[in-house]
Amino acid sequence: MTTATVRYLAPAWRHTDEIPVIADWATMAANTEAHPVQVHNARDAECDVETTGFQRIAHTTATDFRDRFAVERGYLSEVAGLVQRHTGADRVVATHHFIRWGDPEDFEAGYAGFLHGDKPLIDPAGYSWDRVDRLGLAIDRDQGWDFAWYNTWQPVDRPAIRNPLTFIDAGTVTPDDLRLYSYDGAGERNLETVPLRAQAHRFYYFPDLDTDELVLFKQLETRPGRTPTCLHSAIDAPVPAETPLRRSIEVRWMCVFAA
Repeated sequence: MTTATVRYLAPAWRHTDEIPVIADWATMAANTEAHPVQVHNARDAECDVETTGFQRIAHTTATDFRDRFAVERGYLSEVAGLVQRHTGADRVVATHHFIRWGDPEDFEAGYAGFLHGDKPLIDPAGYSWDRVDRLGLAIDRDQGWDFAWYNTWQPVDRPAIRNPLTFIDAGTVTPDDLRLYSYDGAGERNLETVPLRAQAHRFYYFPDLDTDELVLFKQLETRPGRTPTCLHSAIDAPVPAETPLRRSIEVRWMCVFAA
């Protein structure tokens, strides 16, 4: 276990219907608040994507991550099969991927500096069907489908020792803890999820996630009774000064299930 600082939505937003903007360092500082927390070693816990909201999965790849075509034609195909096996989805679609090479000063390309979920939770089915239309996917609405959205996160080049991700156990989060926020990144306004502080939240991380491992974690769900999301953030875990910055690839996955 270690101690780290995480940023929650500032308490001034607890009793308002207004939606804060968190889109750069200035708005993050204005609308979030730092708190020290105890972060448990996830390797010592029973973690599952459908209960805690996240889990570690072994995955070895020979992908050259500096080769865009190798990533898009090789790596995404590899991990799509892994996601399908672990979720039981009928169809798996990679909607976005991003490689972080270690630029902590860049708000978008660096490491997430506050706790969040990547999707809005207010209308999961509506959000999912909107994305189906945007992506031009051939999915027959009349057949009845459910959707779940997951992320995968895998170290590149070296273990993710500096700037690892921390995850809040989804079983310790209640709907009252969650609010919408607006992220106006990459020229597009998106509504996502940000938590208010709650004492019950329990944090985990993988202190030495290696390049032959990845973390699968939930971001949105239409099936009732399932974990809705897994809140996460990068943290500055105590490491030797010479430890290099984290490099990693993250992929967002839309999973489609026959209802």
